[in-house]
Amino acid sequence: MYDPPSRILDVDCADDGIPVIDFSIPNVDVLKHRINEACSTWGFFQLINHGIDASLIASFKEAMRDFFSLPYETKIKLKRNSVNSRGYFDDELTKRRRDWKECLDVGMPGSGDWDVLDGDQSNSCLDGYNQFPSSSDCPEFRDVVVKYFTECARLSDKLARLMALSLGVQEGSEDAKLLDRMIQNHTSYLRLNFYPPCTVESGRNEQKSTEEQPPPLGISPHRDAGFLTILLQDENCHSLQVARFEDEDNKDDDANWVTVHPIPDSLTINTGDMAMIWSNGRFRAPLHRVLTASDKMRYSAPFFYNPGYSEFVSPLSCSTEGDDGLMTQPAVYKPCLWGYFRALRFAGDLTDLGVEIQTSHFRMDSDSDHAERQMILMKEAGFQEPFDVEKYRQVLEK
Repeated sequence: MYDPPSRILDVDCADDGIPVIDFSIPNVDVLKHRINEACSTWGFFQLINHGIDASLIASFKEAMRDFFSLPYETKIKLKRNSVNSRGYFDDELTKRRRDWKECLDVGMPGSGDWDVLDGDQSNSCLDGYNQFPSSSDCPEFRDVVVKYFTECARLSDKLARLMALSLGVQEGSEDAKLLDRMIQNHTSYLRLNFYPPCTVESGRNEQKSTEEQPPPLGISPHRDAGFLTILLQDENCHSLQVARFEDEDNKDDDANWVTVHPIPDSLTINTGDMAMIWSNGRFRAPLHRVLTASDKMRYSAPFFYNPGYSEFVSPLSCSTEGDDGLMTQPAVYKPCLWGYFRALRFAGDLTDLGVEIQTSHFRMDSDSDHAERQMILMKEAGFQEPFDVEKYRQVLEK
């Protein structure tokens, strides 16, 4: 018999309609059904009793506040650049529009070993290398961040395997091997976000916009590129919104956006572009955005669970083939090389390339040449060294 833990909500969705899933339920069939339903509809859900220790989360939140309270002159020394996507920044573009936020990105070391010095050559990878504040500026910051990062990776693997089971993936099958490779070679990163208060006047002055233009958003409407995201929200400032719709035609209509109100001690999960391709479109990678607040600061931390750079993500065979191996449903997407997709997303965040890569470019019915261009970039660039946006701009902009 299921004996509920002391902390449990007897609901399937919050007041905002976003599904709520209790991760402590021992019945795997119930869990996978609820996860499948959430990923196939909203693409968002709140996870309670997730297993990450509350004291670690509290320490991580404190470390995040300590970092962003450092003098700007200290933070800017850790500035990311065109050959290193990791570090501090306050000038990111989302859909070619500057966001109202400060960030610090920390990713899986190229060596796979957190004990290796961050700047060691073995830690070099497509995303670059980590840049942490000094122990004198932020005591214990690195240790706490690494511990939280590791716990998020473990939770991501559990969620991904339940997502797979919900789609009919059998343990030990070829389809399941992607998840085995992903936990071994994942290229995930953790982003620490700080959203300062933003009045209409200050936002327009900063971005040199006019009265006819809307004030800036914390983050403009976008979809997450990777497999899944684990978000630690700010319980004191509710600014994250998810779209009810699939396309971008209605993105400026506020009635089509739903604010995600975090349940205390929960984590917010959403599916990403790679999960949408992998599920052959059964899972939804939802548009979402972050509003600015005029009188509140907001902190948040998304953990982006990503495949290995050289991984080609394709629709599951179990979603396109019957038991006899014959095609039962056509594949909606062409294979997508994660390293290529990631490189173009970073290039679009850092510079204005004129277009942001999307899963629609890999649809079977798309006339895009990204499926061919990814092979060129893989041959020319490789993924064992930091990606240089300017060096490969010609390939990116073809």
